[in-house]
Amino acid sequence: MARGGDGFFRTLGSAFSFSEYEWLAEKKPSDSIRYFLKLMALATVLMFIAAVPAFINFSKNIDKVIDNFDSLKITVNASSKGPIIFFPGDRHREVTFDWESNATSLEHGKYLVAKDRVIKKTLIGSQYTNISGYSDVIEHRELYRASAMILAAFLMPSLVVGAYVFFGIKFFLMVLLLAAAALVITRIIRFDVEFRQCLTIAVYASTIGIILAMALFPYNIRIPQIPFFRIEWLGYALSLIYFIVGLRHAGYFEKRRNRKKELSRRKNYFQIKE
Repeated sequence: MARGGDGFFRTLGSAFSFSEYEWLAEKKPSDSIRYFLKLMALATVLMFIAAVPAFINFSKNIDKVIDNFDSLKITVNASSKGPIIFFPGDRHREVTFDWESNATSLEHGKYLVAKDRVIKKTLIGSQYTNISGYSDVIEHRELYRASAMILAAFLMPSLVVGAYVFFGIKFFLMVLLLAAAALVITRIIRFDVEFRQCLTIAVYASTIGIILAMALFPYNIRIPQIPFFRIEWLGYALSLIYFIVGLRHAGYFEKRRNRKKELSRRKNYFQIKE
């Protein structure tokens, strides 16, 4: 059945309509895989957008958490076989970690991080900062909060890629398992549907489950009256319903034949013919 505007968002909308699964079941496996990859990209972006309010709320509450401590200090006890250099040779970005260094000035590179100090090269020499005085988190809470925000922003691209890969593998394995289980069950109940169709329908049916699970992931919402139940499981249940309906549109039950009646019919046919 032909459809106009066969793009990603057109297909995304069709995945929420039961009546469209007869069309979706006939799409090529390569099309469904490309759809799945784009769906995971969209769901990953939605997950991080949904996480913004939770992250902001955590940042606002961090003062309340810190105020519960009478004392909170951070110390670093590190050692290495020698200096560790990042971006070597780049005078604008080179950072050297040398825990045993006693230097008070910087001859090359941009930063030197030692056990109790940080030295930054400037136009007129070196800027020396004693970091041992910043071990008190309560006293320097604003510095630590800003540092955490900068670190989170710096790690954001890696977190996005990591989430895309992790959840992509997780949900694709779930799709494969669902398609394989459906193939076995349909063979038992003599329902005529191909594995290609099972896999394709499983991909599109998983749309609502993937979006709901990833959008709610930062909040870990539970229902107190139902122990161990997580709200995103409703999305999985809806995906299963879409999958069953999609299979019903794609296949049909084979006619069960009574072998004795069939043999009797053939015997009577030949007797009449004689």
